[in-house]
Amino acid sequence: MNCATTCNTGSCRGSKEPPCKRPIYRKSSHKEPYIEETDQVWIEAGFIPPLDCRRAVALLHRLAMDEDPAASLLSSVLTMTAKSGEDGRGYRILDPVKLRRVAEDYGIEPACRSDGEIARAVTMAIIGEYGEKAQEASR
Repeated sequence: MNCATTCNTGSCRGSKEPPCKRPIYRKSSHKEPYIEETDQVWIEAGFIPPLDCRRAVALLHRLAMDEDPAASLLSSVLTMTAKSGEDGRGYRILDPVKLRRVAEDYGIEPACRSDGEIARAVTMAIIGEYGEKAQEASR
């Protein structure tokens, strides 16, 4: 049953219940990835990390925006235990020049590393940055 239809006819609510707020889901391509608000960071850095790294950064971002102290702890744990793409596999390189420029901005030496390894190092630096920001805020 389509929620929009039932809300318009009133059959999904009683006299005291609020109107139906469920969204109407449309068919979408499964090939189109969901874009997190933090995904623009990756595009500007010239690469897309594996999905678990993107989700971790999105979560850290949300926690940091709410000034949740868990962001620092989670950042530390993720930095120490992140296993995704240790060898640089799973990273989609969009622009190697941008990637190397961002790596240098983070103090990462790109020499003798593959683009995937550089992308992983940048990802870990971004994750680690959330811990540093939370520590600075608590001082």
